[in-house]
Amino acid sequence: MKAPLYTGALAHFEKQTLVTIASGVTCAYLGDERNLREFLVADETAKTLREAGHTVFTLLVDDSLDPLNYRQLRVAVNKDPRLMERCEHWCGTPIAHLPDPFECHASFAEHYEHVLLDRLHRLDCHPTLVSTSKLYERGLYDPYVSLVLERREEVLSFLSDRFPNYHPEKLFHPICPQCGVIVDTHIERVAAGAYHITCERCESHHDLALEQVKGKLNWKLDCAARWAHFRIDAEPFSKAYLEPIAGSFAVASALSKEFFGGKQVLPLHFGSVQQDRDTSYLTAESLPAGALRSLFVDKPSSDMRISRDLILTTASRYEVMPGMTFQDFIKQLLPMWLLTPEALDPMQRDLVSRGMAFSRNFLDAEVKLHLPTRERIEGESPFILSSVRHLIAEVVEMRLGEPVPYDAFQRNLKTVVAGFEQNKKAVLVCLRAIVGQDHGIPVSKFLFALPLDYLQMLQYILDLHLDSVHALPMASSSSFENQLAAA
Repeated sequence: MKAPLYTGALAHFEKQTLVTIASGVTCAYLGDERNLREFLVADETAKTLREAGHTVFTLLVDDSLDPLNYRQLRVAVNKDPRLMERCEHWCGTPIAHLPDPFECHASFAEHYEHVLLDRLHRLDCHPTLVSTSKLYERGLYDPYVSLVLERREEVLSFLSDRFPNYHPEKLFHPICPQCGVIVDTHIERVAAGAYHITCERCESHHDLALEQVKGKLNWKLDCAARWAHFRIDAEPFSKAYLEPIAGSFAVASALSKEFFGGKQVLPLHFGSVQQDRDTSYLTAESLPAGALRSLFVDKPSSDMRISRDLILTTASRYEVMPGMTFQDFIKQLLPMWLLTPEALDPMQRDLVSRGMAFSRNFLDAEVKLHLPTRERIEGESPFILSSVRHLIAEVVEMRLGEPVPYDAFQRNLKTVVAGFEQNKKAVLVCLRAIVGQDHGIPVSKFLFALPLDYLQMLQYILDLHLDSVHALPMASSSSFENQLAAA
């Protein structure tokens, strides 16, 4: 059942065919998992509307003219002292105008845009990226900048009347033409059509015509202009931004409608996210994409705290295949899949990667391979081993043909097992011992899920052992080990 946020969006846009949903970010670094909720709520709303027949565009707007600050730099370069020393003088300059510290993309902003999009794509979230620096460079903001600069007193008067608790330091942040910083620059005055700009960083002064002034609107005005230009219909906001007296959403909405001809935007309210330090930057790599996504979007308006207990609970409940949770997969099936990695498809390899990360990060254990051992085979009666070998051969034959659904596979396997009659239990116990599944998921499930190459290897090992038993009744332990090594 869909959460009220999504059903509310369905009702709101019931008669509107085309819907545009935006979310915003400053790509100065890759944050931890907390900021994922905003993007995923936007995407889940879009999916809900598409399922109902709407055409939906989703935009991810990078405020790439925002200045880099020291805290962002520390996180971006992972506190690398060499990079910190080399790049710290960049602070105060728009991230779109800085080189990539890792020298693999055109700019600082572009590097982290790609990193963020890669993370979102892994969560089946595919927004269209919009970089505000490119919008400003191409003149798309020129009408809005001109209006704000030319009607500055009118804008300030409007804000004072409507939002007396909001006192913006600047309506526009100019970029210094000499040193390129944006944080220490000011428009001191306007005289004879020229804008007098001063920069405290390099102590320069410039008189520029309006069309020569470069920079960006303050965030609320920038948001208002963006809504009007792209005809944004909805955007996610947390509670702090929805405060009616001077909150960003209320101020931007009023500015957009009053000065830019914008329309009312539907706020998609999402709950706040807190995260324990010991889960930070580990959660995304450790949970399946579907599990992480549902963690954020199933109850989007509820506040949440990402803790180890929450991650463990999620892993114990989220099914990665019918009847098998992610945690069961890690303990029971993952070790077997590691035996034949080349036989896994891309989705299975991704599940293996996340399972190994989860085991390392949240179970404090490394996944161990389950190879058949001498102790698991020697000492068992040849008759039971022959029956196990026959069972595996039947499974291999079933799975070599056209893929069958699990229900059909289970029925066919049940018929094979029934043929063992009174020895059925002994055969299944022996099989479990050989594959390291003394306790766990049903035999039918692991035989359906085990890599085919692994099953064929077991069949070959049992053939070797049974041949040696028939040829050499007193076969030594070392002979079996040699056979196993050869296999």
